[in-house]
Amino acid sequence: MRRRIAILTAAFAALLAGSAMTASPAAAQAEQKFIVFFHSWSGEMDLAAQDVVAAAANYARQNPAMRVEVVGYASTTGSQKANLYLSLLRAQLVSDRIAEAGIAPARIARVGEGSVNAVGSAEEARRVEIVVRAP
Repeated sequence: MRRRIAILTAAFAALLAGSAMTASPAAAQAEQKFIVFFHSWSGEMDLAAQDVVAAAANYARQNPAMRVEVVGYASTTGSQKANLYLSLLRAQLVSDRIAEAGIAPARIARVGEGSVNAVGSAEEARRVEIVVRAP
């Protein structure tokens, strides 16, 4: 929903600026989403996950006006408290790696959702979503 609003806002701004619907490709790309998957009860990233985090940091570096949202999730296996802790741990790990890649910590927001929004299989639920979006 936020993405649609941001795209519509960019298109409206382009109309006001007199450029009709010829908004730049950057304006049309209001956000980019990256997903990192984790193994069961793990807060460690494998090489594929590290590559995804590097790509997200690179995208954020190329778009310095955008903010980075890091949201950790866990599967429904285990207690709600343990899953919340694990999701926070994963989000912290990913946001630390993004900061180490040169993104200012003030641009990064992180949160752990636990097993809320557990989607698909348990493997798909154990994830961190990195969303680089316009403020």
